[in-house]
Amino acid sequence: MSGGDDINKQPGMLAEVRAGLQRAYLEGIEYMKLKVKETEEELTQIKLGYYQCKEPDDDNYEKYLKQCNDQFLLANNELRRKNVKLKVLDSEMEIVSILNVLREKLEVDQGEIAFISEFWENMKSTMESIKVLVNKFKTNVVDRLRGNCISYNNTDIHLDVSARYTEEVTNYLTEIERTMNDTLILIKSFANGIHQDLFTHTKFTDGILVACDLKAFPILRLFPDITEKVESMCATALVWLDRDERYMYEINDYIRETRSMAKKRVQDLKIQKEKMKKFEKAVKSANILLHNNKEKLQRLESDLNQLEETFTVYKQQMEMKYGEKSQKESIADFLKLTLSQTKKNYNLQLKRQRLLKQVEELESFLQGLEHDLSGVQSKIQEKAQQKDMLAVKLETNEKSYGVLKTDLDCFTDNLDKLEQEVNGLSGQLLQLEIIQTYKSSPENIDGVYDRPQSVKLAPSLKEKIKRKRKIMPPVH
Repeated sequence: MSGGDDINKQPGMLAEVRAGLQRAYLEGIEYMKLKVKETEEELTQIKLGYYQCKEPDDDNYEKYLKQCNDQFLLANNELRRKNVKLKVLDSEMEIVSILNVLREKLEVDQGEIAFISEFWENMKSTMESIKVLVNKFKTNVVDRLRGNCISYNNTDIHLDVSARYTEEVTNYLTEIERTMNDTLILIKSFANGIHQDLFTHTKFTDGILVACDLKAFPILRLFPDITEKVESMCATALVWLDRDERYMYEINDYIRETRSMAKKRVQDLKIQKEKMKKFEKAVKSANILLHNNKEKLQRLESDLNQLEETFTVYKQQMEMKYGEKSQKESIADFLKLTLSQTKKNYNLQLKRQRLLKQVEELESFLQGLEHDLSGVQSKIQEKAQQKDMLAVKLETNEKSYGVLKTDLDCFTDNLDKLEQEVNGLSGQLLQLEIIQTYKSSPENIDGVYDRPQSVKLAPSLKEKIKRKRKIMPPVH
């Protein structure tokens, strides 16, 4: 097979391996459920031995306790007749004490001593058996639950599915550990004084309160309460295991849904980035157009200012020349009058001719100046019209650019949010895959079965996951 074929087969092979590991883990959950069932079955056998009956039934159990209560009452009645101060029967020490007093005070044993002796042996044997059972349950079930049937949360990434599971199993663990602690304390307290404050109320134990004098003989409630606690722990353990099994399926579903959503968001992000490029191009073009028109307007305003300055200069020059022309015309008229009143004077005549010529030249110059002034004025009007038109156009450009820029800013914000969503989904997907990898790892599976590790990871799984966290994988 070619190298390319090998590469193409790798994802499929990897999926098969992962699916196989998950099946092995779920089989491990079933194995742990069997361990719980074994505890329940063993507890039933201990109960049958303690209550001295063949069938597990609350009526049989209560019947035995009622019998014990009756025997204790008979013994107390005998001791009362002997004026012996009675004590509360709440420990092994008190059982031994009442047996010693009975042997000392009773001339004839009507069966009380034999029954209480048998009860004492039964209690000792049962307490030892239940202690072994609880410790075995702790090792075979609770320690495995605590070590393996948990989530592996990254506090930086919140996952609703993981948070709910973690909260629930934390409550399960707290409940089991509290109950186990109370159970072990009760077993230990059998020797010198039962911790009655640790008793719990159940339907069965409440029934015993009616059938027996538990104020006088609280020892009768010890074993029933312990067994109720063990059964409660087994029930919680089974709920936990069912929840862990569902969690594995939930993780698979969330991985599938998150991967699908992440793919869609990545595609959306790609499309939006392409749109963003076009948007930026449009905004850039609008900005260039706005900038060019602003420069044109500045140039028009500069030209207009220069024309207005030229117009002012021409006008001042015209006024000055008109004044000069008027002055020269007045002098010429005066000389004409003078010449008409006197003899012909060649010099005056010549002077007048020069003045008339200058007036003529001034008239010609003023005509040219008026023409130029008219041209400047036309240009001023033209530039002013251009300026007004460009100002209107510029205002439109500014509004258009403003709208585009606002839309671009909004688009950019949405794109940032989409990118954050993609990153968030990628992070969630990574965390989900880490949880899946941890829970179905050979290390964890071996922990569930509590056997030597059959598979060693090289490098270790934790190191791989650390590296995986550092490099966020793309969504495939």
